[in-house]
Amino acid sequence: MRCHSCLAQSAKIYCPKCMKELFGGRKVSGLSFNKQEFYQKRKEYAKRISISGIQDKLSLAFDEHNTLVTTDIEGRYILKPSPSEEQVDNSHDICANEHLSMQISKQIFKIPTADSALIPFSSGELAYITKRFDYDKNGQKLDQEDFAAVLAYTSDKQGKNYKYESSYEACAKAIQMYIPASMPALEDFYQRIVVNYLIGNADAHLKNFSLYRAQERKDRSLTPNYDLLYTRYHILNEEGYMGLDLFENEMDSPTKAFEAMGYYTLEDFELFAEKIGIKTKRLEKIFERILVSTPEVIKMIKHSFLSEKGKEAYRKNYEERLKLHLCYSIEQYGFSGKMQKVIDRFL
Repeated sequence: MRCHSCLAQSAKIYCPKCMKELFGGRKVSGLSFNKQEFYQKRKEYAKRISISGIQDKLSLAFDEHNTLVTTDIEGRYILKPSPSEEQVDNSHDICANEHLSMQISKQIFKIPTADSALIPFSSGELAYITKRFDYDKNGQKLDQEDFAAVLAYTSDKQGKNYKYESSYEACAKAIQMYIPASMPALEDFYQRIVVNYLIGNADAHLKNFSLYRAQERKDRSLTPNYDLLYTRYHILNEEGYMGLDLFENEMDSPTKAFEAMGYYTLEDFELFAEKIGIKTKRLEKIFERILVSTPEVIKMIKHSFLSEKGKEAYRKNYEERLKLHLCYSIEQYGFSGKMQKVIDRFL
């Protein structure tokens, strides 16, 4: 059996390590309710809960019997079942897709990432569960703001699509402004953007990145990664490649490669690193980490809970984004990539 969190071989549904990380050591093997009961509770709580996003979800907490139950107050977990086929394509794979994407971020790229797993309803169907990170060990709610709030983007000011109307460069400038030790945070943020690009998450918008502040502290830090998904597998006619533009003003700094291809390639990602202050030597380390990890990513895809169709689509997309997007350059434009020596060692 595979651990339904870390995907390692396990005698039970969750290995001891994941049982401790996710559930504080409580022995959890599934949910006590089915998907139909989930939607009944979702309807009941609709006017009272406040969890952002369009996918159906509910908060969970442990009751006095250490059983996970739905709640509309002080939930410590978020549960997402698969939606109907009428809502998205390949809906049967959406929970496994998000779980795999989160594990790639956490285990392979070592990015701080929310703990997550797949968990069975009482009927046996798997849902996605993630542990909330906005509470500390003492149960105190942390002061958290997503980048829409940080940058003061609202529907009143920027319109209904406000969370897509900014750029990753603007987010990086906010990191420089609000995080004292900004350089490590910027490198972390850069790697998150690259990983989102590689897995094909075109919904990495302003509300999917956040800052938070621990109790009794004035400084902020990036929250763990969350809401990662290979989106085009479920939205076949999806336009675009990323949730936001890389640059604050695309018209002021388009690369020749972007003008020719219509999507970001090596030249764009090197320019982005330069604009947010990442030095060449540090960028080389990031690219080396990404490239050396490719076999691990492919292995994790094979061991995931995706269907065989889903595994092939995920792998094909990842390898294409790596070789033909992130690491691609057009020699005739006179661009000499600073990362080319690193790339040549692995591709």
